[in-house]
Amino acid sequence: MEKYQNTVGIVINKKTIKETDLLVTLLTPRNGKIVALAKGAKNIKSSRLSCLQLGNTIKVQLYQKNDYLWLSEAQTITPFLQHDKNLTQINLLFYFLEILNRLIAENQQIESIYQISQEIIDAINQNQLNRYIKSEILFLETLGFGVPTEINQYFAKKDYKTTQQLIKGFFESIIEKPLESNKLFK
Repeated sequence: MEKYQNTVGIVINKKTIKETDLLVTLLTPRNGKIVALAKGAKNIKSSRLSCLQLGNTIKVQLYQKNDYLWLSEAQTITPFLQHDKNLTQINLLFYFLEILNRLIAENQQIESIYQISQEIIDAINQNQLNRYIKSEILFLETLGFGVPTEINQYFAKKDYKTTQQLIKGFFESIIEKPLESNKLFK
């Protein structure tokens, strides 16, 4: 990666470091999943905090110092919470972002995963469950895991609830542990 770079990315995770700093995980089109330090982002005077909400697509300025990436500027391109969302949409977003964070290794760029992830988040945003599940299946295929036959069968029958349960179970078998995001709204 270049010393200074502008890129777009999807905010897939963030973690507070000290009181005012954030460690932000982004999925970018060219560099894959990257982690950058946003020094002072939680400071009341910082304009970056509102941009760094989960699910937002943002434009960022990054610079490399030592072995770390630093996020100096951020601007929201597409906010996830621009319009009111129901709890199901928010839960689906957290669920998908957790999957992204667990399945994609840092600095691993996989062809078209960024575009598929954008499609999934847009489907959640538009509350289009069938489009969301179809994109999830494409996501699995692109990662090279294949899709079990029963998932395609239930999707063809338009039994989206069963299809989603099977996909969730398949993701959990891949990562070999239960997903944490499901516990949020139970």
